[in-house]
Amino acid sequence: MEPFVHYNIYFQMAGFVFLAALALVSLLRQGAHTLTRTALHRLFASAMTATALDVLATPVRAGAWPWLPGWAAHLLLVVWLISQYLFFACFVLGILFLAKAPGPRLRRMMQLTGVLCFAGTVAALLSPWLGLLYRPGPAGGFENGPLALPLMACCWLLLVVGCLWLRCAQSGPGRRCAACMAGLLLTGLPLQLAAGGVRLFWFITALALLPAALGAPLPGNQIHTASRCPNYRALVDTLWDFYQFRKPYCLAFLRIAPANDAGGAQSAAWMAPAAARLRASLPRCTVFFLSQADRFVVFSRGSREGFSSQMAELASGLNEGWLLGECTVTLTQPALLMDGLRCAPELDQAILLLDLLEEFTPDGPAHAAPQWVNDQALARLQRTLAVRRALTGALERGRFALRYLPVLDARTGKPVQLEVLPRIDDEQLGLLGPDAFVPIAERCGLTERMGAVIFDSLLAAMAADPELFSRVERVSINLSPLQLAEPDLADRFIQMAREKGVPCSRLAFELTESRSLRQNDGVPRLIRQLFAAGAAIAVDDFGAGHSNLTRILDLPEAGAVKLDRYVMRTCLSRDPRLLAHLINFVHDCGKLVIAQGVESRQQAQQLVQLGADYLQGFYYTMPLDEAGLRRFLHCGTG
Repeated sequence: MEPFVHYNIYFQMAGFVFLAALALVSLLRQGAHTLTRTALHRLFASAMTATALDVLATPVRAGAWPWLPGWAAHLLLVVWLISQYLFFACFVLGILFLAKAPGPRLRRMMQLTGVLCFAGTVAALLSPWLGLLYRPGPAGGFENGPLALPLMACCWLLLVVGCLWLRCAQSGPGRRCAACMAGLLLTGLPLQLAAGGVRLFWFITALALLPAALGAPLPGNQIHTASRCPNYRALVDTLWDFYQFRKPYCLAFLRIAPANDAGGAQSAAWMAPAAARLRASLPRCTVFFLSQADRFVVFSRGSREGFSSQMAELASGLNEGWLLGECTVTLTQPALLMDGLRCAPELDQAILLLDLLEEFTPDGPAHAAPQWVNDQALARLQRTLAVRRALTGALERGRFALRYLPVLDARTGKPVQLEVLPRIDDEQLGLLGPDAFVPIAERCGLTERMGAVIFDSLLAAMAADPELFSRVERVSINLSPLQLAEPDLADRFIQMAREKGVPCSRLAFELTESRSLRQNDGVPRLIRQLFAAGAAIAVDDFGAGHSNLTRILDLPEAGAVKLDRYVMRTCLSRDPRLLAHLINFVHDCGKLVIAQGVESRQQAQQLVQLGADYLQGFYYTMPLDEAGLRRFLHCGTG
C-alpha cells in the first residue's frame, strides 16, 4: 500500500475513534428530548458508518488492493457512496431537530434530503455500468465520475440551506448548539479541498459533533424542570412528535381524588393504582400524571367523536367510584376535553396550557358529562398564553414600557409626584396594563423578577433624564406583598438605586392591597430599611381588601394614604360626610390623603372641600409616556 494511502487511513481511523468516543458519551446522556436524542444517535451512527467505509474505500479507490475481486470493489464503493449521502441527510435533519425547527420547514427539508439521497443512491447503484459517480482509472484504481462533484456540491448546498433555516428555529441553547455544529462542518469543505489527499473532513465532523456529545443543552431540558415530574417530559416528547408532522390528537384532563379525602389518604396509596387502572381502561390512549397541576392527562390519537364517547364511559365508571386499596377514588370535576391542534396551534402553547388548567376548570358536578373547550374558553386561553409570552419577552429584554400618572397638590394644582404604571408594549397585543400581566406573573412565580425589572426600568429612565424627573418631589412605584416576601428586597433595591445614581429620597413605594402583610413577619423590617434610606412609604387603595385600618396601624412609616377609587366614588355619590370622616381619620393618624380616580371637575372640587391633600386621576391627564410627561410638567410648572 502506498505511503499516502497509509497517511490517509491513519487520519480516517483517528476520526473514527474520536467519533466512537463521542457517540458513547452521547448515549450515556440523560434528560434530553427523546426525539432529539434519537436524531443525534442516528447522526453519530451515520458518521461512524461513513467513516469506517471511507477507511476501507480509500485503498480500493487508490488501486492499493489489486487482489480484491472487481465485484467486491464495486460493491464496497457503492455502499460507501450511499453512506456519504445518508450522513449528510442525517446531519442536516439532526441539527434541525436539535434546534427544534418548525414542523413545516422540517418536512420540506426532509423532502429535499429524500430527493438528494434518492438521486445519489440511484447514481451509485448504476455507477458500475454507467460510471456516474466513479469509474475505473487508466492507471488502476477508480476516479470520480461526471456526477460526483455536482452531487457533492448539492450536499453542501443542502447543508447551507439547513443552516439558513436555523434562523427560523426556536432561539435558545439548542439552536446555538446546532448552529455551532453546522458552522464547523461547513469549514470542512475548504479544508478538505486545501489538504488534497489528506482527508481532514472526518476530524471536522467529529469536532462539529463535540458540543452535542459533551453536554450542550437540548430542547426539553428546561421544560418543567421545577416540577421534577418526568411525566412532563414524556408528554412533551409525545406532543412534539405530533406537532412536527401535524397528526391529529385529543387531550382529556381529569382530576381524581379519594372519596374519603377527610380521612387523610396518602397520595401514594391511590395515585399509582389509579394511573394503572386508567391505562387499563384506555388501552388506545396514553395516560400521564402531572404533579404540578395535580391532574391526569389522557392523550389519544383517535377521532374527536370516538374519544368523546370513550371519556364519557370512563367518567361514568369513575363517578361510581373505583376501589383502590383502602381508598374509593372518584372524579372530583367534570372531565375537560381539548382538541390539541385546534386549542394550541404551537407546541409551546400546548406546554403552557398544562400550567393554566386551573383557569379552565369546567363548572358543574363531578358526574357531569365531559366538556369540550368552547370558543370563549379557547379565546381566554389563547389570550392568556399570548400575554404570558409578552411578559416573558419583557423580562428577557429587561425592560418594561413605563407610563406616568401625576399626583397634584389639591391647593395649588401643581404636580408634586409621579406614579409609575408599568406596561408591556407587544406587537400583537398592543399596550398591556398590569391588570393583564400581573396575575399571570403571580401565578407563574415571576413577581420577584418582574418587580426588579420594573424598578430597574424606572431607575434607568430617571438616570437618563434627571432634569425631567427633578420637576417633581418623588416618583412612586407599587410594591406588592409578594415582593415583600423576599427577605433581601430592600437591600437589593437600595443597591440598584445607588448603582444608577438615583437618591432614595427621590423614590416612594406604594404598598398594594392584594393580600395581608401579616403573612410575613419580615415586612416591617423591610419597610424600615427603605424608609431609613430616604424613600417615602404610602398605603395604596385604602378601604379595599387588605388595605384597611390594620395596615395603617402596622406601618407607622407610611406618610400618605391613597383612598380606593371605588370607596371614594361610592361615598361621594351616597353621602360625602362619610368620606369626610374617613379623611379626618387618616389626618388624625398623622398621614396625608391622596384621592385617586378623580374623573370630573365636580369630584375634584368636592375632594378639595373635604380636605384631601393630593389628587390624581384621568380628569387631569391620562397616563403619559416621557414625551407627554415633559409637555405636561412644562405646562404644569410653567
